[in-house]
Amino acid sequence: MKRFVLTISLLSILTAAFPAAAGKVYDFSGFESQLEAYLCRFHDPGAPCDPYNLRGDFSYQPGGRADLYGSIDMAYVLWTIDELDKRASPEGRAAWAAFIQQGQDPRTGWFNRGNETAHFREHATAYATGGLALLDARPLHPFAWSKRMTRSRAAHDLWLSTTWWDVVWVGSHQGGGVAASLEMTGSAPPEWWGWYFGWLDREVNPETGLWQRASYNVVYQKPTVNDLGGAAHFWWMYERKGRPMPYPRQAIDSILSLQLPSGHWDDKRLDFPYCIDLDAIQGLNLAHAQLAAAGDDYRAADIVAALDRFLAYAAATLNPPGALEHLYRNSHDLPGALVAIAEADRCLQRITGSTRLQTKKPWRSVLTKICWL
Repeated sequence: MKRFVLTISLLSILTAAFPAAAGKVYDFSGFESQLEAYLCRFHDPGAPCDPYNLRGDFSYQPGGRADLYGSIDMAYVLWTIDELDKRASPEGRAAWAAFIQQGQDPRTGWFNRGNETAHFREHATAYATGGLALLDARPLHPFAWSKRMTRSRAAHDLWLSTTWWDVVWVGSHQGGGVAASLEMTGSAPPEWWGWYFGWLDREVNPETGLWQRASYNVVYQKPTVNDLGGAAHFWWMYERKGRPMPYPRQAIDSILSLQLPSGHWDDKRLDFPYCIDLDAIQGLNLAHAQLAAAGDDYRAADIVAALDRFLAYAAATLNPPGALEHLYRNSHDLPGALVAIAEADRCLQRITGSTRLQTKKPWRSVLTKICWL
């Protein structure tokens, strides 16, 4: 009897700490039923769309010719929901990788061919390198461009200090994308990582856990979505390299303060899940895991509640019939949404011990395999 009472007491404590933990599940079958129509919508019209014989022929815009981002985006989508091997044969995946590899300039090493988006070449190169890794392939040519920021510490510091810090969400594509590309190909000299993280550790704001080096931060340092989107591109590298995240408590506070009541982290620009939600959730997961490993269960219940709000928002947004066609007008917004959902569940499984997702197959965060999105 005493053991029974003790068990009930422990369950009561856990339920009080994590009120959403008992039985809350988010069913994404409505999204999954739209997948094949989504794939064919972005498929190159010059090739037949067979959802079970894909070769990477996708466009960033519906109805367009196959291009770099469209092809990479769909590799991320299908890997995340564990459908890539099912829908592309080994030959198809090899053709897919070969198409992405064509986007690389053999002289410089940048992936700047066939980029129909406004992303920096640093983002495109890291994104292509990550997409190739998901397809078990690599870039064909070395990164000749890397000499500019790896030849010396002074060169590194000059490069990173001149990142576009005033618009850090976009500017960090440069500082983060370069690091991700070098890491995923093993192209950086070992000492380079000491320079990189040493510089970032010195430059982070200890009050917010964010990199706030914009000119306006002299007078305004309240956390913004712009700061969050920028920080994530560096946090991915901290996780990948096993480097302690600077000021994790302050980062958690900043991220939670930016979540909207809906569960979304966007500042009302786009009302559907996309990469900014991943940025927030990965930051929460990394920061809390680091603190928990040291015995500090900082704001765990708040994090669980925040992730439940996000998953409820994501399910309500993605599941209705026609949602993907109506909301996702280009191929690049959906990968971030799906990885955010997978990352939220990864965090919740770590904290609460159980999954929240009901899907055909377990979804996976690409950040468990690569370090860029």
